Amino acid sequence: MNRNRNAVPFTLLGAAALATGLSACAGDESAPGSLAVQIYGEEFAEEGIPADVFADGWTVRFDKVLLSVGDVSAAIEHDEPGLTAPAYRIWDLARPSGGAGFQVTAGDVDGGPYDHIAYRVAPSADATAGNAAEEDVDLMRGGGFSLYVAGSAEKEGSSVSFDWGFSGSTRYGECEGTALVDGGEHATTLTIHMDHLFYDDLFSPEPLVAFDLVAQADADGDQDVTEEELAAVSLATQERYQVGSTGIADLWSFIDQQTSTVGHIDGEGHCGVAERE
Repeated sequence: MNRNRNAVPFTLLGAAALATGLSACAGDESAPGSLAVQIYGEEFAEEGIPADVFADGWTVRFDKVLLSVGDVSAAIEHDEPGLTAPAYRIWDLARPSGGAGFQVTAGDVDGGPYDHIAYRVAPSADATAGNAAEEDVDLMRGGGFSLYVAGSAEKEGSSVSFDWGFSGSTRYGECEGTALVDGGEHATTLTIHMDHLFYDDLFSPEPLVAFDLVAQADADGDQDVTEEELAAVSLATQERYQVGSTGIADLWSFIDQQTSTVGHIDGEGHCGVAERE
């Protein structure tokens, strides 16, 4: 399940084929139906990232994956959205969902191919609970966080914990949804890829998932890696962890930048526009 930016896995091929079919149907009359928008962190958020995903043999498990999500919309091609959910809500994607994710919104819509989905991951002082506990909502609102992760990593008897809050705002637009509404009930899923936090390159089409450098940042040896410790790790001498012309110079800023890449649609579907603020 190690992903790269340009790989074309079977699920994406299937989505592309379906998208072609959707385009062909765009001019056809489709019956109105209902559309649900769900959010899902996949097995990585709910069960952890196994050692075979990491290039250096670590495993990661999350106790919390808190996400502030709002400005959700679903549209047929470039039409006005048929379904919107502007309010921000806090979701804990580490909670078990039975493999289905959690419903963000739903409603009756016109028939057709809902192939333009958009959403924003951003802090909000007015956010309310999706499935998150009230204390976690307070944490996100009070800290001004858009994403908050807590968990631990293990390798060969070594263990470190982490507890990180990120405040960046990212809008994911023109996401290639695959829901074709033609009567009945249909769904599209905002899919969050947690392994991206541990990618070792900002621009490579085939980044590795790695944790060694994060673990080595534990300068005081208390088995807890903090934001301050990550910020103290210079990337200047790292052969990996390439940053292009971004000017990013430390490991904390590197991971913070990777948080803007976690958003996808319907599994491996890509979003055509990702705006970072």
